[in-house]
Amino acid sequence: MGWLDRIFGAVEKKDDEEERFEETKMSLKEVESFLADRMRRDFGPLKEAAKREHANLQTAAETMKDNLNALTQAGYSEMTYPMLVRKAVGSRKTFAHKMEIVARQVQKPIGEDAESIIDFHNETAKLINVTNAKTVKEYAFTKELFEKEAERVFQSFRKITEIDKRLGDAVKKFMKSNRQLLKAQRIAAEVSELAEELKGRNETNGPESNKTLKEMEDKIKKAEEDLKKLLDSSEWKDFLDMQKSAENMKTAFQDKRSEFVRAAAKMEAPLKKYNWSAKKRILDDYARQSLESVMAEDPKGEALMSALKDMKTKIAEGEMELKDKDRFKAVIENMIQQNTIGKILEEYSSLSEGLRDHVAKIESHEAPKRKSRLEGEISMLKAETQEVKAESKDAEQRRERMQADKGQKLKELKTLLDDIT
Repeated sequence: MGWLDRIFGAVEKKDDEEERFEETKMSLKEVESFLADRMRRDFGPLKEAAKREHANLQTAAETMKDNLNALTQAGYSEMTYPMLVRKAVGSRKTFAHKMEIVARQVQKPIGEDAESIIDFHNETAKLINVTNAKTVKEYAFTKELFEKEAERVFQSFRKITEIDKRLGDAVKKFMKSNRQLLKAQRIAAEVSELAEELKGRNETNGPESNKTLKEMEDKIKKAEEDLKKLLDSSEWKDFLDMQKSAENMKTAFQDKRSEFVRAAAKMEAPLKKYNWSAKKRILDDYARQSLESVMAEDPKGEALMSALKDMKTKIAEGEMELKDKDRFKAVIENMIQQNTIGKILEEYSSLSEGLRDHVAKIESHEAPKRKSRLEGEISMLKAETQEVKAESKDAEQRRERMQADKGQKLKELKTLLDDIT
């Protein structure tokens, strides 16, 4: 199998990516070596022309520097019009500065390879064109006052232009005869770079990436198993029982509140009438069925009991008139005998204290905290896993595009090499 067959035959292999890459990489080195040898063979005339013309440019640049020195030091007659002096002196400074830039450019060293020679010529030619276009006015004004010195500088500039044109002709001749060779070199270099980058991507996005995903999935699995164990544990059952108990206590708590409201409402009318003379705020709280105020001011119902007993006496002695007096007398008597409100308040207080303790135990229970931590960990790991998968997918798509680009460039390279060889 020849080296061209190896490089292009290797591209078609699909069974072993690593083997295919190594074989392609080896063949690309042979291609680059072949192209470099051909370039060295055809590069001789350009190299000789570049050395010769670069030396001529150095001489022309030195001459320009001498002429620029003479220009910047040249004097002018005091009889010259002031306006002409201002324009000429200002233009001389700008013109000299731009020409100095040209001189510095052509004095730059030149390399031993075609690329550096071509780059040197391109930079010089571009600067010459820009300088030629942008110094027309400066040159015209400078000549008005410093004609001889300005003309000598411009002659040096024209000399540099002529020398660079000869160098450009040599470059064009080289590029015309070696256009395909240069293009093949460029494509071969691009393929090598793509191959190296693809190898790096295969290494970072292959086993290592899969290992990372496997580790994350194992962590998710373990966290989910730990969560399941917790939810199946007696500890979690105990927590759920505590929650259920708390809900039952809250229901009983609300029932007791409703019981107070119903009991206090039976006494609303007589309490309001009695309090017109007694003027006790706590009795207004009872009349409004304000349980919170009653619990704060009369937690055992003693104030109400005292009022009920006094009302009973006043009703019996005719000091307190009520509509439906007999019904209210029976209600008052029953409340006194049964201590209805006092018992409700006592039971409400006991329920309130028990519920507070129960809620505190629930809030300090470790099971829901562990559940929350595990669920947070699972959520975070799943999000990270999706992110890694998305990044891996993007990397794979980029790798596929690079692989396609590499294949296309190899086809171009084969066509060029067929013509070259």
